[in-house]
Amino acid sequence: MISSIKDSRNANLPLYCIILTLLAVIGGFENGFNTGITNIPEIVRMDIITYKEQVCQIAFQWEIYFGKLDKIGPTFQFLYSHEWTFDIVKTIVNAKSHIYMLGLAAGSHSMGGIFGGLSAGSLQTIFGRKNTLIYNSFTWIIGGVLLGASVNPIMFICGRIITGIGSGIGSVVIPTYLCEISTIKSRGLIGSVYQVFLVIGIVTSQLIGLSLSFIPGWRILLTLTSVIAIFQLVLMPIIGVESPRYLISQNKIDEAKMTLQKLRKGYNIDLEFEEIIQGQSVNQINAINDINIEKGENYLNYLQSSLVDTDNQLRIRKTASFKELLLDSYCRRMLFVCIGTNLAQQLCGIQGIVFYSTAIFLNVMGDSAKYITIIIGGTILIVTLISTFLIDRVGRRPLLLASEIGVTVSCLLIVIGSIYRYNILLIIACKKFITEYNGKIHNPGY
Repeated sequence: MISSIKDSRNANLPLYCIILTLLAVIGGFENGFNTGITNIPEIVRMDIITYKEQVCQIAFQWEIYFGKLDKIGPTFQFLYSHEWTFDIVKTIVNAKSHIYMLGLAAGSHSMGGIFGGLSAGSLQTIFGRKNTLIYNSFTWIIGGVLLGASVNPIMFICGRIITGIGSGIGSVVIPTYLCEISTIKSRGLIGSVYQVFLVIGIVTSQLIGLSLSFIPGWRILLTLTSVIAIFQLVLMPIIGVESPRYLISQNKIDEAKMTLQKLRKGYNIDLEFEEIIQGQSVNQINAINDINIEKGENYLNYLQSSLVDTDNQLRIRKTASFKELLLDSYCRRMLFVCIGTNLAQQLCGIQGIVFYSTAIFLNVMGDSAKYITIIIGGTILIVTLISTFLIDRVGRRPLLLASEIGVTVSCLLIVIGSIYRYNILLIIACKKFITEYNGKIHNPGY
């Protein structure tokens, strides 16, 4: 009989799991870093409002894109030789084009995230969790280079889209990988680490941005995206391992067992390995014949009889279409919970607060707005860390419900503060909103 002390199902958090977790969540840091950089408006406007030549080039391009070439066309040929025409273009750019650029610069990252998120499931099934993380590093490397070297809006936005694709892929693959390598007792904690590093990325980009909001400092800030990704690209193939669950799904049973033993060094993995196998689809039954463990034929008979006896449960574990998920009563409930939770994350208005909190506070605090944003970012980090440690103690559902109530109240206060111009109320409501949101709604441990 297996000692409960050495049973891997009772393991807390082996050192190797911690190392792999920190390596994988580099992607979460990248996601947060690229989200936070757009919250300092000077970054995307600096070149436009400083150098005449770049103002002329960007003004010309953006006025074409938005059908306003007639405003600068008659004088465009004199822009480089007449000082007064520069003032005209500068006024147009400041009044119109930089608003478009700021909006597209922020939104293009989310647009890339849509494509990345939609493709992530197929990518991690085809290439595996580990390889997908490795390949995904290239999106941040390429995107960071484009952002740092951008000389026109198209180049900048392409860089944002590419980094957005990487963030979308990472937001799916990283939590999946973390949950599949984590121990049973630490699954909630490990699943929440992604959100912690996302917040750390946001705060880091804003802190660094305070000292790099100049020419060419902002290029250095944006290029850091590539530098950070290189660490994951280099270390993941050397240190990382594939998820045991994925290996079992690919009928690589022996490799899966060796990997799980590596992840649970010093523990007996037989029972945990058995549970993982039982969690796979009916198609994996044939692979059980290849299992080379001490229990031999009796263990094989036990597993096969377990699979037969739990046919109703196993039927819902196999790969299914969206239609089949809807028709199955057991899966339908889980599907609606997943959809509802993710809809709550996005439809509550968090994107507007995260991307434009500096702009929101600018009218109230002036130049101090960026420091208020940093303070709020630090608060977010503290709250996220607290929720990470509470998730396995209090439970997912209570934290989620409490957070949603808090976000709802905060939204009402933001509306009241905006309509009646209660500036202090607006600041407090925004801070409360972000705090409540990161308290649980955006914590993937659920």
